[in-house]
Amino acid sequence: MKVIAYDVGTTGLKTCLFEIIAGENIRLLAGEVGEYSLKILENGGAEQDPDEWWEAVCQSTRNLITHTGVAPEEIKGLAFCSQMQTVVLVDEKGQHLRPSMSCMDTRAQKQFEENMCKGIKVEGLNVVKILRYLRITGALSASAKDPAWKYLWVKENEPEIYAKIYKWIDAKEYLTFRATGSLKATKDDAGLTFLYDVKKSQWSESLCRMIGVNTDHLPEICEAQMWLADLKRTQHRN
Repeated sequence: MKVIAYDVGTTGLKTCLFEIIAGENIRLLAGEVGEYSLKILENGGAEQDPDEWWEAVCQSTRNLITHTGVAPEEIKGLAFCSQMQTVVLVDEKGQHLRPSMSCMDTRAQKQFEENMCKGIKVEGLNVVKILRYLRITGALSASAKDPAWKYLWVKENEPEIYAKIYKWIDAKEYLTFRATGSLKATKDDAGLTFLYDVKKSQWSESLCRMIGVNTDHLPEICEAQMWLADLKRTQHRN
């Protein structure tokens, strides 16, 4: 079975064709690279155009197929791994509403400090909120770079964009949506929002209320292997 894996980094894309033999042995057949821009703003913002990710995915895939001679119908699955803690806000059609906010984006320092740096503190952070995060997620949101604060930055600074949000997703979810039409989040990316209840395997309404996140903006959660099934359904429709 042949599959294509995409490694969507902060500054570039690696696209690789693999052959899976007998379910366990994996052989690299060929690879391509793609590029896209990263815009650094004076206010600490770090943004990218999600369309450029998708264009790099498409072009590198075409190059891979052309250079290897592999027929598209031989490709039985796609796998995505990507830069983490990137905020992509989309409307009901899955179209992004603004440039993505990279894991390097630091402009939400105000939102972070207002939520986490007041009251009784340990190491500069609110001890009550620390304990709640640890109890529910097993981890702690301790940086302005974390996704929730960037989401709240948009809420405060770009209300016209915020009003149009259907879902808040990560880079990987945006690309899997473009590839399959399925708008869901895998558990690993859900966990990196620090809003995922690891014991109940669902979004934490308690944490969302605590910091002001609209749970309607959070996507359905699925297992990572769901994407292969979604891809098969897409191929069948086409």
